[in-house]
Amino acid sequence: MTKTYVDMPLIKKRSIDYRKYQVNLAEKASTKSTLIVLSTGLGKTVIAALLAAKRLEGQAESKVVVLAPSRPLVDQQARFFRTVLDLNPNQIVCLTGQDPPEKRREIWNNSRVIVMTPQALQNDLIQRSYHLKEVSLLVYDEAHRGVGGYAYTFIAELYEKQSINQLSLGLTASPGHETEHIKTICENLRLGNVEVRTEESDDVKEYIVSVEMDVHYVHLPSEVEVLRDILYSLLDHYREPVVDHGFSLPDSRRLSRREILRVQQEVRREIGSYTKPPRGLYLVIRNLTAALRIVHLIEFVGTQGLGPTYRYIQGIYEEVRNKRSSKGVKDLISRSEFRQFQSLLQALLSNGYRHPKSDAILELVSEQLSVDLDSRVLVFTRFRDTAAEVVETLEQLEDARVSRFVGQSSRGSDKGFTQKKQVKILEGFRNNEYNVLVATQVGEEGLDIPECNLVVFYDCVPSVVPYIQRRGRTGRKFPGRVVIFVAKGTHDEFYHWSVLSKMKKMPSALRDAEQESDDEKQTSLDEFADEEVENAESYRPTFPRKNDDRIRLIVDSRELPTAVARELARIDVEISGESLQIGDYIASEDVAIERKESGDFIQSLIDGRLFVQLGALRSAYRRPVLIIEGEQLIGQRAVNPASIYGALASIAIRIQVPMIWTRNPEETAQVLHRIAYLEQIGAKKPLRTRTGELRGSDAETLEYILSGFPGVDTVISRAMLSEFKTLEKLFSAEEKELRKVKGVGAKIAGRIRRLLTAEYPSSQ
Repeated sequence: MTKTYVDMPLIKKRSIDYRKYQVNLAEKASTKSTLIVLSTGLGKTVIAALLAAKRLEGQAESKVVVLAPSRPLVDQQARFFRTVLDLNPNQIVCLTGQDPPEKRREIWNNSRVIVMTPQALQNDLIQRSYHLKEVSLLVYDEAHRGVGGYAYTFIAELYEKQSINQLSLGLTASPGHETEHIKTICENLRLGNVEVRTEESDDVKEYIVSVEMDVHYVHLPSEVEVLRDILYSLLDHYREPVVDHGFSLPDSRRLSRREILRVQQEVRREIGSYTKPPRGLYLVIRNLTAALRIVHLIEFVGTQGLGPTYRYIQGIYEEVRNKRSSKGVKDLISRSEFRQFQSLLQALLSNGYRHPKSDAILELVSEQLSVDLDSRVLVFTRFRDTAAEVVETLEQLEDARVSRFVGQSSRGSDKGFTQKKQVKILEGFRNNEYNVLVATQVGEEGLDIPECNLVVFYDCVPSVVPYIQRRGRTGRKFPGRVVIFVAKGTHDEFYHWSVLSKMKKMPSALRDAEQESDDEKQTSLDEFADEEVENAESYRPTFPRKNDDRIRLIVDSRELPTAVARELARIDVEISGESLQIGDYIASEDVAIERKESGDFIQSLIDGRLFVQLGALRSAYRRPVLIIEGEQLIGQRAVNPASIYGALASIAIRIQVPMIWTRNPEETAQVLHRIAYLEQIGAKKPLRTRTGELRGSDAETLEYILSGFPGVDTVISRAMLSEFKTLEKLFSAEEKELRKVKGVGAKIAGRIRRLLTAEYPSSQ
């Protein structure tokens, strides 16, 4: 008898349709940490749920943690798990950075299935709010993100060290098109096995429905070509002096952002090699900055439309007005060719001119809705401004009920969509309140967007992952259609052929990774874990103990997601995250540290933040420290080295803040550890924050004043004020009277009396 539904412990009856490949993959993943590569729409989350049920059934006291990159995805995954798992719904929770850390700790302790953003989990692990000892399954949704400094990599490292009975599952539609990249993901996430299923796989074929793929070429009219010619002429103007200076750049028609950024790095390195760099190098940087903006404009004009291009230009002028722009941008908008380009652009817009894609999308969507009025249409664009223009265009259709769908971050006056608004729009799309959705990247990755009859790529993407994710929005249960717009002779065409080339390489890369995962050498990922198990204790966070010698730091909450905080956790520093008014790290009542990466140091020097921050640091703490992190300062930006040297001299001599240089986050963490060790273990100083502003009550102000004495923390100051009632009586008291207060010994009492009678040195 053919099975219709999955029947297994902890899975609700008739909640999951039986698909053999899903059950088999879950079974394979139960024996070994596995990366599962499965096209969008084939049910990766179902596999995670089946495996979660198996682990929770086998280990009754354990927890399952599911990580998803965004808040909407977390909410979606939690809702799905509540739908299919036969558990108390209150034990299936979602946690994000919007929940206070104390609440996250409480919820964690009382839950069995926790769906989280990786950033929230990383912050909690760094602060030792809880550990991963009881976690029997850790799921990485969108596992292709597990590279570089992304939170997944740090979490995987700690999970390996802390968990008693660990198992990891990575889920992705595409980990990339290169074998080495796939292997890196597996190593970072400790995934020793790779399982790949495509639409051609034998056990998947029967569940695949047809998807019609069309490429719709559009040709740019002469008016747009004139605009592009003006920009290419302007690009030549900025390119030629760079080449004349000895730097290699392709012809303007083939010049890309990557090439410009490459040469910028070369020039900055050369600037950094001089004590007094030649002025010509700064002119080269200026030209490259302008060229970068022009290349972006060329792409916008060719692939996005005139409206988005005009809004981009308005953004440039806004930068200049707010004094956030570089000399290259200022020079660009001052040129007559740029003004000519802008005038022609405005004239075309005034005459109602549109990019040919606008007419094509109107025709395509109109045709789809005329065939089936109940159709769902999803249009993808790379840029928000383009999404706004496409919505405006499609609203002309009588039968189209259109909504834009963008991410949560705001871009100037364009406010992002809150999680609540995103959920509401998706619900409206599901219920046919909207039948056309115009989405940016947020619609590509994992969100529970209903199956669509028609998916349109309004522009082309250069990466395999979003290409697969976009395409997977149709053809899940019913036949669908994908139409890709390609503007001939533009970036569209280059991106289109580039991604197709990568797609051809991907199957062989996946096969290689899959074969190596079965190979003895690849399975040494598990052996790698065994080799380091002897060091596990040094990395295993433990909860704070009173009166021990553990090194502690108070860390600004904005620093928690950084590599420095991760390194501090690795070397067993106990971290307490707070919203600090002054400084980034507090090592004692006397010592606060401001950390600046080299690029941020230069930027804060330009925008005037640097000396304000250091002045506040100096006024609040007796021993302020500035850490500058990075290989070099000179050449980071087109800033005269003399200005940088002058700033460094002022910091050292006038503001009197010591500076320490580190090359990378690892070195920074080691320096912070040693500073904290000297203060807390060596000098036995208490750890507490101070502020340069007095905004509290009289009681808080009195405590603040008294806490300024060495060795007197908030607890001792409260005890002393409770005993003497006023500062006047306290400061008049004899040493023996002071020593009667709990916590005040001979050393503290003697120091207070000595300082109250000591003469200020400058008066002598």
